[in-house]
Amino acid sequence: MISLSAKLINIAIQLRIKKHVSSPQDLVAHLRKVASFPIPVPLPACLTKKSDTIAGVPGTWIEAEDPTMTLLYFHGGAFIAGDIATYYHFAGELAKRLKARVFLVDYRLAPEHPFPAGINDCYAVYKTLRQSAPSTPLAIMGDSAGGSLTLITMIRAKEDNVAMPNCAVAISPGGELHDDVYSRTANAMSDVMLAPSVFAMLPELYCPGEDLTSPHISPSRGDYSGFAPLCITVSEHEALRDDAYMIKAAADDAGVTTQLISRRGMPHIWPVLFPFLKEAKQDLPVLIEFIRSNT
Repeated sequence: MISLSAKLINIAIQLRIKKHVSSPQDLVAHLRKVASFPIPVPLPACLTKKSDTIAGVPGTWIEAEDPTMTLLYFHGGAFIAGDIATYYHFAGELAKRLKARVFLVDYRLAPEHPFPAGINDCYAVYKTLRQSAPSTPLAIMGDSAGGSLTLITMIRAKEDNVAMPNCAVAISPGGELHDDVYSRTANAMSDVMLAPSVFAMLPELYCPGEDLTSPHISPSRGDYSGFAPLCITVSEHEALRDDAYMIKAAADDAGVTTQLISRRGMPHIWPVLFPFLKEAKQDLPVLIEFIRSNT
């Protein structure tokens, strides 16, 4: 049984965000409109916020006093939308509970900056942080497209023989752009956020002319051997459900330590909806403990 808060939030999300659009341009405009709505939760007084640029990529630090670890966060938005200001409240909660400094990466977006621009930005920030302070515990985390970027960052690090993060968290990650994944159609109605038009139009907007089977685009196809411990969250009623299970299978086959948090009836990326969603309040401590135990 899902909570009353989940039922109400599902209705609100479906009314505001889920929309069937007729053209790629309309999809970009719609997602940028709905994904740029900062959640009105002030940061705790114990945290600081400041802008910064790392490896030429802009972003924002949310820092606890005397942090003991670094967390790198990649926002969602289907690679074409998203605003890091929307994540200040979530990053602040992570920073406070982990005694961490969290860097929200303002990576370039398609279609103005198609693949691999966003990936290059995220990886450049990761590589700089990892190599500049190799002894500092470092975790990476992202939701939706940001979950995909989290996985691809580790794929790139492995290819370049750059040290892995201590651990990674992928919230409702995208894992596959090439194949028709069963949950895209099976959960087309039950997913209250993502309309089928998102998946139909995304390749044209994000990576036109590219090989969609590449692990840099469909990270469920990557070689996960040597990866850091990985935590994945997924709703059984979202269109990206099967992506999460394919990613977990690839990690399990490679001997990676994995943890899956699955719930029924939740919206896409539900942990980010802390503190409004009862289930997010219950699951955030699980994510915190996973990161803490691996850093």
